[in-house]
Amino acid sequence: MNKRLLLTIIIVLVVLVGIVVWKSTASSAAIQQTKATSSQDSSTNVADEAMHNKTKDEVFQTSLLKQLKALQQQPGNITQFLNDFKANCPVSDCNAALAKALANYPDQKFAHLVENLLKRMPQYEQQMQSTVLSTSLSPKERFDALWKLREQTLGQAEAMLGFGQERNYADYRFAYNDLAQNQNLSAEQRLKAFEALQRQYPDTTKQESKMGLYEQAIQLLNQSSNNPAEIAGLKQKLQQQYLTEQERQDIQLRDQREVQQQQQVNQYQQAVQQLQQEMQPLKSQLSDAEWQKQYETRLQDLRLKMFS
Repeated sequence: MNKRLLLTIIIVLVVLVGIVVWKSTASSAAIQQTKATSSQDSSTNVADEAMHNKTKDEVFQTSLLKQLKALQQQPGNITQFLNDFKANCPVSDCNAALAKALANYPDQKFAHLVENLLKRMPQYEQQMQSTVLSTSLSPKERFDALWKLREQTLGQAEAMLGFGQERNYADYRFAYNDLAQNQNLSAEQRLKAFEALQRQYPDTTKQESKMGLYEQAIQLLNQSSNNPAEIAGLKQKLQQQYLTEQERQDIQLRDQREVQQQQQVNQYQQAVQQLQQEMQPLKSQLSDAEWQKQYETRLQDLRLKMFS
């Protein structure tokens, strides 16, 4: 064997050994990487599972605390609060979750007020179902009687917490009706009193649309004894105060249609009176049945002419 052949064999052996060592090292590294990845995935799954377990309870508790805070900031509608609470409860024992949230609420005085209200609600609902009020009572008298029942069953503070928005709205409507029935006020005085009423019940009037407030003001004007020219001027001021440009245009078109319809009705009534006058002499010349037949025929023709 010559030296060149021997050198070639040695080089080949070195290369083969190097390849084997490289593959062994790479395989070991891959195994270690797989183990590390598997361990990391396992840790991630455990963390995700723990987070998922927290979601049902802790996230819902956070949501409940926010709902209680909203109720404290804007009290008076316990029905809406309970409906939202029941509709969005993801846990098996919703009442226990609410009790836990109340126990952890920062303002414990408010929390106890909510607890008292909820505890007394079943008795209140039972008494409401068995309560019958006389129809001879006015709407205000009936509402006051029901409110007295609420205060007796729930407590004064609890009644306001649970139904204060309804109380304020009822007081606003009763005061508005008193204003509408007051015949001693001019149109301008009525509108000033209406503005004062809105300032007295800001939470209630915020729930009314601008169009709704405009219609209420118009109703007060229509019941006043001012002359039509003054009323028309005040209506324009109210439109500027409450309505957008598009709403003002829509109102004006509606008013025009109502005027035209009223004119048409007036013309029809006058035509009916004239027809009756024309038909009156024929009563002595025709039988009752024939006269009624001709009258109905001419009346039908008149209707088609006026309203077709």
